[in-house]
Amino acid sequence: MPQRHSARDRICHDGRMIEYDIIHRPAVTRRIHLEIDEDGALRVVAPQKMSRSAVRKALQQRAHRVDRFLVEARARQRDLPKLRYVSDEQHLYLGQSYPLDVRVLTGKRSSVSLDKSGIQITTPDGSIDRVRHRLQHWYRQQAQQYFGQRLAAISERAHWAAENVPLFRLRRMKRTWGNCSCGGLITLNSQLIKAPAELIDYVIAHEVCHLREHNHGKAFYALQQQLYPAWREARAQLKARGHIYLHI
Repeated sequence: MPQRHSARDRICHDGRMIEYDIIHRPAVTRRIHLEIDEDGALRVVAPQKMSRSAVRKALQQRAHRVDRFLVEARARQRDLPKLRYVSDEQHLYLGQSYPLDVRVLTGKRSSVSLDKSGIQITTPDGSIDRVRHRLQHWYRQQAQQYFGQRLAAISERAHWAAENVPLFRLRRMKRTWGNCSCGGLITLNSQLIKAPAELIDYVIAHEVCHLREHNHGKAFYALQQQLYPAWREARAQLKARGHIYLHI
């Protein structure tokens, strides 16, 4: 479980105090990153062994960036509707918006299907938690199938990956769309299934390039230009709308 300090810390920027909570996560090993919670409060995720004073010093040195992050993150958060998981509410799939059709049928097993009219969810319990869980499970199923198909297709165009389709796994991540381990295992964010097909292809192509180049140097970008020439436009779109796809 993440560890949270009880007292809020603060730094000063332009005569104003910026308060924040510190959370230590074992998976964070190198540097801090910033998040906001549902109320718009700043949350600093830090390596397990990083002291409070070290976190404060790092933030104070970058106070302008911290302030800019808060302004932009809170603006994005205001753009997001509070999801209620009820009929007629709009949800994304492969870049298209579909209305939910929630049907509560006692004694029936939960199921999800998609057609031109929307996403139908049949469930014995119409609670928000049940419908959300069932929809997220469906997203994951669709992502497993679709990402696998696109990974195979994109790998065929990459001579360094054409002989063996790379292995991949799904995870729901808050900040990252994908990563590639040194052993060649690609991890993709299951929430990416909400994005348009071209953005999914961009992320997959990006990770396939990391199978050859495990950095973001010139050689990596040369590979990415070869495999997905429109990567700059796709990256910009994902940066602009990514918070919408991550919203659940």
